[in-house]
Order: sequence, then C-alpha cells, then structure tokens
Amino acid sequence: MAVAEFSLDEILGQESAKTYLYSFLKDRSKIPGSLIFHGPPGVGKWAAAERFSRQLLCLIGTSCGVCEACRLFSKRQNPDYIQFPRNKNIPIGTEKDPDEFTIRWLLQTRIPYKPHVGEFRIVLFPEANRIGNEAETTLLKTLEEPPPHTKFILITNDIRSLKPTIVSRSIAVPFEYLSQNTIKNLRREDMGSVKEYFGGSMNPFEIDDSNLEEWHSYVKENCHDAIHLFKLENWIRDQLAHIRTQKNKLSGIDFLDMIALLLLYEYRTTDFEKHIKKIDAILDFKSKLHSEIPALEYVLLSQLFLRLAN
Repeated sequence: MAVAEFSLDEILGQESAKTYLYSFLKDRSKIPGSLIFHGPPGVGKWAAAERFSRQLLCLIGTSCGVCEACRLFSKRQNPDYIQFPRNKNIPIGTEKDPDEFTIRWLLQTRIPYKPHVGEFRIVLFPEANRIGNEAETTLLKTLEEPPPHTKFILITNDIRSLKPTIVSRSIAVPFEYLSQNTIKNLRREDMGSVKEYFGGSMNPFEIDDSNLEEWHSYVKENCHDAIHLFKLENWIRDQLAHIRTQKNKLSGIDFLDMIALLLLYEYRTTDFEKHIKKIDAILDFKSKLHSEIPALEYVLLSQLFLRLAN
C-alpha cells in the first residue's frame, strides 16, 4: 500500500511514538495540551512533529495537502503553526513590546487569540532545552492550563534537560534508536552509505558526508596512539574555533558531540575490552557537554584527552 505524502506513515522505526500520535489524532478533543517528543538525535522527532502538526491543522483532518491550512503549512506560512528557531536560546522577553520568539511575545501576542485558519494552533519548540530558566517558569502556567485551541510540542534529546514541573504537565512521547535495517531503508533513495558511528540515528547533526569522512579519517588515524592524541586534541580545538566563526546550522557543541561519536565507534569496534576506560571517559564527556556553562567544553576537552592518553 502506498504511503501518503507527508504523513506519519513516512516515519519508519518509531512504532511506539506513532501509536501515541495516531491515538491522539483519532479523537482531537483528547489531545493533550503539551507533548514532549524525546529520544536520541536524528531518529525522526522533528519530522514526526511536522507531520503530526499538519494533520492536526488540516481542515479535513487527514493532512490532505489541498485545503487552505495544508497549503499554507507547505509554504511555511500557516499563522497557526509557530515554530521557534533552532540553535538559539529562548529568553523570557521584556514585559513591554517583547521581541519575537520570546516567551512573553508568545504569551502576549499569540496564545490569547483564536487560531486564524482552523480549529487549532501549534507551538513547536525544536530544542526545548534552550528555553531559559525564567522563560520556563513563565511558560509553566500556560502549559498547566493551555487554551483548548493551542497545543505545545517540545522536542528534546534528553527529557532530563527539562524541568520536572514541565515534564509533569506534559505527555512524553518516546522515540528510539533506529535499527540498521531501518536506516538502510531510509537511505536507499539517495544511495547514501549507512554510517554505523551514528549508533542508530540517521545524521543527527545534518553534517555533509564529505566533512564526516574527513573527520572520521582524522580521528581514526590519531586516536589509537598516545602521542598522536595530542595532535588530535589540537586539531579538534582548531576545528571548533573555525566552526564558531561560521554562520551555519552546526554548533560547536554539536561538532564535539560528533567527534565523541567517532571516538566511541573507533574504540568500540577495535578492541572493546581494552578500551573500556576510554569509552567511559567519552560517555562522561558527552554527559557533561550540554551543561551550557560558558567555555566549559574546553575544560571538558582537556579532561577527556588526559584520560584517553592514560
């Protein structure tokens, strides 16, 4: 049976999450006010959120693609679909005339009013962990008692990065790592090779294959020798500095996360038992990398390579 264009059926390998979402769409009156899509990067959370959103906003309720709501959605012009930007922290905003895409802007100029086109409005936070502390606190009341016409979707790689008070006011929709067979099916159309070092994700950071191969080659060449590790650390610092001067989708933290995946892959596949301490060091590095403490990543990088060299 053919899969409908831009439908949840296109999301492969996430049967548990789709069970939640299809059950919500079956009876729109029972859709929770706030949903948290959580799970590893690169496994389809955002793609599912977009498809769920279009079907909910669709005037027919099927993601038909032809009604006014669907046509505006496809053009990124549906006023009832508010998507906060990626790679940008979300502040509370000023009390008077708050800037666009701040929490006070949302609560003062969007939430109080009825949707423009259809029955519902959707507010999507692609990186909910970027909502600031004050902003989270201000948002709590609305998440607890949202107007019936507004639904929130918060996407995060780690549900623990959100305040427990937000999690308790939401329904969590779990996403899982993809099997290698699912990844091969997803990549079949563009004939791309499956990158095993993503560990069950597609391309979690949307990095060009040429860059990935270059980075993997450099990591592989230098991570297995104590002397070369010093060279690798300096190379990572140079790359990090360069990335931060560029205006692109990849952040410095994402770059370091990708390097950690490459290191894990090399140590895991060459001699796992021999490299257990190194793997523990990398996992510890990854767990602390997203703390959002200024310049912490440089300290963590030094600590990581000290442990890798021993």
